[in-house]
Amino acid sequence: MPDKLSSHLRLVSSQGNRAMSEAIAFEIQTICRRAAEPVAPGESIKAQLRRAWVNLGRPPMWRLRAGWYSDNAGNWSAAAVADFQSRYLALIERKGRTVEIMKSKADLIAGRTQPKTVELAFDEYRTLVSRIEAIETALRVRG
Repeated sequence: MPDKLSSHLRLVSSQGNRAMSEAIAFEIQTICRRAAEPVAPGESIKAQLRRAWVNLGRPPMWRLRAGWYSDNAGNWSAAAVADFQSRYLALIERKGRTVEIMKSKADLIAGRTQPKTVELAFDEYRTLVSRIEAIETALRVRG
């Protein structure tokens, strides 16, 4: 005959698994929805799902949809959860680099800073060359 303590431990253990499963489902749902940002007013869920799919590097659409609606997301394998987390971290890193580059370019154009990397200097050089070519073309047209 099982004692009261062992049945209580089984109950706590099963509730702990359910709580962990719900936490994983919530995390995956959060990843999916944040990957769809920015959301325009009136934008459909399908468009948001498509944007999240592209931003996360095109994972299986059924898995993204399951994560979005948190359908059985708590029953995913550890590899699938790790895959989604790594895709999201890569997205955050890409967005961070993009924002940093845009700020650096804006500072360069405004003349507030000097180029910090060769890549930014080369981008500025290409911009200047294209402006010079446009001016030369305009002068040739005028005669």
